[in-house]
Amino acid sequence: MDIILSQFKPHEHLPAFSEFKRYMKPIVDSAIGWDEDFQRSSFESRLQPEWFRWILSNGEKVGYVCSRIKSSSLHIHLLIIFEHQHRKGFASSVIKAIKSEANSQRLDLTLSCFKNNLPAANLYKQLKFEISSEDEHFYNFISVVEHS
Repeated sequence: MDIILSQFKPHEHLPAFSEFKRYMKPIVDSAIGWDEDFQRSSFESRLQPEWFRWILSNGEKVGYVCSRIKSSSLHIHLLIIFEHQHRKGFASSVIKAIKSEANSQRLDLTLSCFKNNLPAANLYKQLKFEISSEDEHFYNFISVVEHS
């Protein structure tokens, strides 16, 4: 499956919150409760616009990903696939593309996932991520850099 990851334009960051809310509110609400002000403030202040990329397939936006390089890893903060594109392999393709980026920079790939987000957690396990730690609500996953 061919996908392209295309940098957000500066004005696209804040409107992306509505898609975040659409897909994540049920999961967050079920796990810890949804606080609109906290979620919006956290999205706007903690996730930098330059970390966001559109996921494009045949020129169509099928979702977006927010990731950044940390000290020893490339970390995925958020992966949203639009509902009409679910179960078509886009999430796997994005993860594999970002895993390739991480490997080329000799970085581990990390991400966190709500435990109650079973489709996402199962996908990460299927893609050979290991649980590096967990707490009451989250799994922290890692895919260790491949050494050649």
